[in-house]
Amino acid sequence: MPSAAWRATASAFGFTLLIGTTLWALDRLAHREFTIHLRDQAAHALALAARGATPYQWRFHTPDDIVAGHPFGNATFAFADGTLQIRGTHDPFEIGLPLARPVDLKRFPQLRIAFEAESPGEVRVITRTRLESSENVSAPITFGAGRQELAQDIGSLAGPPAIPPETARLRGSAMLRLRFSLAAPGTVSLHDISLHRSTSETPLDINRSPRVVEPGTTASAGNIDVFRLPYSAQKRQTDIAFIAAYPRDGEPPLVLLPERGRVEQQIALRDAVYAALPAAILIPESAFDQTFELARALAARPPAAVPASTRWHFAALFACLLALARLLPPRNARGRALLEIFLTLAVPMWLIAGGEVNSRVTQQALIVLTLAYAVSLGWPRTWRLNGGTRAWAWAGAVVALTLLIGIALHGSGSHAPVPGIAHVARYVAWALLQQYLICAVCTERWLVVTGSNALAVYLGALAFALLHTPNAALMAATFVGGLCWCAIYLRYRALLPLAVSHAASALLLGVLLPADIVRSAEVSARFFQ
Repeated sequence: MPSAAWRATASAFGFTLLIGTTLWALDRLAHREFTIHLRDQAAHALALAARGATPYQWRFHTPDDIVAGHPFGNATFAFADGTLQIRGTHDPFEIGLPLARPVDLKRFPQLRIAFEAESPGEVRVITRTRLESSENVSAPITFGAGRQELAQDIGSLAGPPAIPPETARLRGSAMLRLRFSLAAPGTVSLHDISLHRSTSETPLDINRSPRVVEPGTTASAGNIDVFRLPYSAQKRQTDIAFIAAYPRDGEPPLVLLPERGRVEQQIALRDAVYAALPAAILIPESAFDQTFELARALAARPPAAVPASTRWHFAALFACLLALARLLPPRNARGRALLEIFLTLAVPMWLIAGGEVNSRVTQQALIVLTLAYAVSLGWPRTWRLNGGTRAWAWAGAVVALTLLIGIALHGSGSHAPVPGIAHVARYVAWALLQQYLICAVCTERWLVVTGSNALAVYLGALAFALLHTPNAALMAATFVGGLCWCAIYLRYRALLPLAVSHAASALLLGVLLPADIVRSAEVSARFFQ
């Protein structure tokens, strides 16, 4: 029989191997999520180009649908029935339209605005080629009182007059605002704003066979040419300039994105292409054929919108399920623990991993229901708020380790500013909530399910990491941090030391690590923006 020392060594080696394999798998998950994001985005853009439809359409349901969540200027506002209602005075007010990337106004010059106005007035379009550059302002578009359907060609705002035409077409607008001026105080109710393609642009025939070509290749009438973008920065600018000048009869430039290096490096490469070719459609190298297959399916059968009422029905059903689980829980201890873990993590996992996070009321209701359920699981208490000296010492050791990692990886490039006291206080409260959910609720129950401290710590940390999908660096950091915090929790059952350690570690990494590593600690679909 093997000795106890040998078994302990083998267990430690196996656990270390499991941790290393998990870190590798989390990185692969981040790459897979980015590939799927690029594939779906490209397929959607290809389908729209095939139908001659527009990807630029803004409707108004929540504050997420406008820049900063509110109009700029002296005006009050409200969202009601898919309409943004702005009560203006004699002073102008502006509406910022969110742009995931610069928009090429040469390709999408036709602006259409549907709204109702209680007072006549005028509207101007304001663009900037970069957020820090000067404004380009259109001539006023006048309107009367009542229902309005305005249409205006704004292609002349594609670049400032000082930029030569051959350079202006390589640059898009990074900001798009509408400035309303009313003749008398009144309400403007915005229904729909959209940008449409130039009349000279022909629909893209995606039934042709796509081929990957090197920049400099002669055009082929029978194929869809997708240009391979070099990964090396030295050759990239030359090839992008060639792609921009390539004759394509109004078709958008198609670019194959190499999938090498970290996901953050691939996102930086994507952004560099968009900065020079705003209308480009980027196709992931590892999902080339899948992208075109999906695009053809979307072009033939556009997806139907999900009725908003279905989401409310889902929220009501989820509330009933939570109530039933609390009133009539499974008698088996392991089954009950598994159910409670599932109900605690189901909504945040779905919202984050599914890229569904926004400020819609139904989502807020689901989150509030989940938090209420999780809080109810904290009694009878197996945890305490404060801890003893040892709990604080181990939590401080995690901060010290984080500091060493941050200094080692500090490097050059932009960094986040040092946060203020108010931000630190809010983050400690947010970290306390996260530690309660991951440690006091989930890890505590994983211990019941597995009967093993090591497995409970591992599964708690894994859930913590997956809640930061698809940010590769953040998933790795939260997994390693989660291993430490879950282990400390099972030993001391104290939450405040963990929350302070969590907040201090996160803020240190945010300040010390270059922005291209953590990408502002964004998760879900926001990470790709």
